[in-house]
Amino acid sequence: MRGLGLTILLLTFVVGVSAAGPDADFEGVWLGEITGPNARTAVGLAFTRTGRGLAVSLYFPGMFLYGVDFGPAEIRDGAFVFEPFNLTVARRGDTLTGTFAIAKLPLELRRAASWPPAGLIPPYPAAPAPAWSLPLGAAAWASPVARDGVVYVGTVDGSLHAVRASDGRRLWTWHGPNPLYGEALLTEDSVCLVDDHCDLVCLARANGTLRWRTPLHDQKPAGEPAPRDETFNHRTAAPVIDGRGILYVGSTDHGLYAIRAANGEVVWRRDAGAPICAPVTLSGDDLIVAGIDGSVVRFDCRLQEETMRVKLGGSIVSAPVIAGDRIVVGCRDYLLYGLDAAKGTVAWRDSYWFSWVESTPRLVDGVLYIGGSDYRRVSALDPATGRARWATDVRGLTWGSPVVTATTVYAGTAGQNIAGTLIKHLGGVVALDRRTGAVKWRYDSPVPADATFTGCTGSLVLAAGNIIGAGVDGVLIAFPAD
Repeated sequence: MRGLGLTILLLTFVVGVSAAGPDADFEGVWLGEITGPNARTAVGLAFTRTGRGLAVSLYFPGMFLYGVDFGPAEIRDGAFVFEPFNLTVARRGDTLTGTFAIAKLPLELRRAASWPPAGLIPPYPAAPAPAWSLPLGAAAWASPVARDGVVYVGTVDGSLHAVRASDGRRLWTWHGPNPLYGEALLTEDSVCLVDDHCDLVCLARANGTLRWRTPLHDQKPAGEPAPRDETFNHRTAAPVIDGRGILYVGSTDHGLYAIRAANGEVVWRRDAGAPICAPVTLSGDDLIVAGIDGSVVRFDCRLQEETMRVKLGGSIVSAPVIAGDRIVVGCRDYLLYGLDAAKGTVAWRDSYWFSWVESTPRLVDGVLYIGGSDYRRVSALDPATGRARWATDVRGLTWGSPVVTATTVYAGTAGQNIAGTLIKHLGGVVALDRRTGAVKWRYDSPVPADATFTGCTGSLVLAAGNIIGAGVDGVLIAFPAD
């Protein structure tokens, strides 16, 4: 929820007591299931008598909650309403029935003697020794990218670093005026990325010389100054390029831009109707664009016309992925969607219970590999149906895209140290067996006492035989792959 872990500060809820006062009808332990589109998950509520009335606690093992106390609860008009989870239940005889989450998933609970005990969490195998590490001098929220044995990553002090992937030797550093949170696009001779002030910056890949800078800001729809990224976890638009040398990129000013890569000239701009904080997806002459308002738009680049628009139930900050006849995209309504690529209709949905879906899926050999924010899992999915082949707890927020090799799936995880956080997240790097999802090893990032976030908030990259991650502690770290 909010993608940062559920916190006590968020858990204010509205409840009440019926006029007849039958709060005792709810007293005790209730255990059952929530039915999602592709799966079921256990859930329980306990109403305990105290000197101040009933207190409520929650059991939700699928989200790593095992009897969390949320304080006094009142029952009014025969119903219990828990706003943080969009949960509503009413008693029908010996059953509590209702709905859960924005999608109103059906929920049914029955009386139980107690909840099952929380299972022991086994230690994960330790990671191999790092191949190398390099302090960058500032936090890195951006995903590193690589080409020809060189890794490129931006940091929040406005610097872009070029580092040799084999041994971590710094090759050059460019210092810009604005923070860099977004992933760069690498061409034959250039590095292109959007900074925190909505400028598209192009550097020479060989030495970091600035080639051009183009503002992606139209004052008419967006006002002045350039609108800032308000995604919480610094999700930022990233450019793509076609075979004609045209860059396509979205902006927080609602614009979809076509930019000439050679000189930064704006070829055209079209209004997408909402801020764009995710990379666009290019497929032939079509662009698939996801907006912060939940819109998924298909745009014909040659005709410069919108050919499809679908509105989903929450903000989108990750790139849509085309997988056969599906467009797969995650949403902040706690659902992963598989859309019919031709019609835009919803072919399937997969519930992440009360977790945002921030990770852009990686499609490899007909299988989707995706991370999961508060859901804390990396999953392998069938893109035709959304059904999971496996889903593994990686103990951290997985906002980036997994890296997939012949035998292993790698993911970066982010941790957080926010007072009142209920779901524990640990920053680091994890390696999973590609066939089964079993954990091969996990590296735990250092946790400074004053750090709000730790670990890798973006994707990892594979280069020169190393898996490389950029940490919010400002360290670029590499592990031997496979």
